[in-house]
Amino acid sequence: MPLFGLYPPGLLETIFEEIGVGLVIVDHDGRVVFANQTTMEMFGVSRNGRERQFEDWRQMFRFEDPAGVEIPLSDSAVIRALKGEQVESEPARVTLQSGQTKWIRTWAYPFSAMGLDGVMALVRDETQEVELHRTAAQLQRMETLGALAAGLTHDFNNILNTISTNVALASDPKSPRDAVQARLDHISEASVKAAELVKRLTQFNRTQELHLRALRVNDVVRDVLRLVNPLLRDNVNLAVHLAGDLPPIYGDSSQLEQVFVNLIVNALDAMPDGGELTISTGRAPARGKMPQPGSAGEFVHVSVSDTGVGIPASIQTTIFEPFFTTKTEGKGTGLGLSSAYGIVRQHNGSIEVESAPGEGTTFRVLFPSVAGQSFESQSVA
Repeated sequence: MPLFGLYPPGLLETIFEEIGVGLVIVDHDGRVVFANQTTMEMFGVSRNGRERQFEDWRQMFRFEDPAGVEIPLSDSAVIRALKGEQVESEPARVTLQSGQTKWIRTWAYPFSAMGLDGVMALVRDETQEVELHRTAAQLQRMETLGALAAGLTHDFNNILNTISTNVALASDPKSPRDAVQARLDHISEASVKAAELVKRLTQFNRTQELHLRALRVNDVVRDVLRLVNPLLRDNVNLAVHLAGDLPPIYGDSSQLEQVFVNLIVNALDAMPDGGELTISTGRAPARGKMPQPGSAGEFVHVSVSDTGVGIPASIQTTIFEPFFTTKTEGKGTGLGLSSAYGIVRQHNGSIEVESAPGEGTTFRVLFPSVAGQSFESQSVA
């Protein structure tokens, strides 16, 4: 029997096979009544896998959220849609029976048409895109790390000078005991500062899966400002406006640091003759988007604004593409905004740009806030 009896046999099945994404139709009894060949290949199952209950089909695989936490059947997009919930696109990492892992994004829509009630799910394989963003993020992280290390050289040299000077003074046999102890204290303080600098650079350069926890975005911004402080030139005026009493967001602080560092470095590059750099945070409405599970129903934004050269409208839609850059050869890889976009998307956030030539640029990053979360780290797989 064709999927929809009112149409010629095989017509809609043929159309569904050609749409280029996985398509699964589950009836109101939870039975998989159709799955196109793209779905079968994506999940590595045979065609006879179509005729089964969705619950049995899904238990063949392990689904995890971006934090590595397993997504139970009851929280799957299809089951939630069958219950009448409106389900936005959901990213997930799925482990196949072969042990292979893939990144997918699922949309699920309840429907009732031509005698069939159920849910239509669209599944897109984003594995290559995610891996590309990870590669771009690592390359950009290394490039930015080089810039940060160059900027921190001055601070590190000052620390070394402090240590060497105090060692020389403490080594003087004529120095009073109290003076020697004071020199040793200065050496200890300088050593702690040096260790903090090395630790910060090491954390910034780490590459691994997301480690998500409830965190305060203002704390992340403050850490970033300490990190980039050596890059701020005398002809750049920095203004910081951090809104108080912001709800927490769910994120990886190291990954978010990379996003904000990239945006600040770009802003500084856009102002070779100096200007105003403004960093701000605040609350933002959901703008018509459905809140994520556990969301407080609003977003938290971080904005980075400059008074630099601006971005022409003709290229604003392409600036997030990998390897796109307006910088001269040797000045950048064109991966900064691409890696930032990938990280923000993994956090279920969005990034906006407002700019005009000669009038500066504002990048606005939005993250869904979360309700009822503590600020303790959560261990993830």
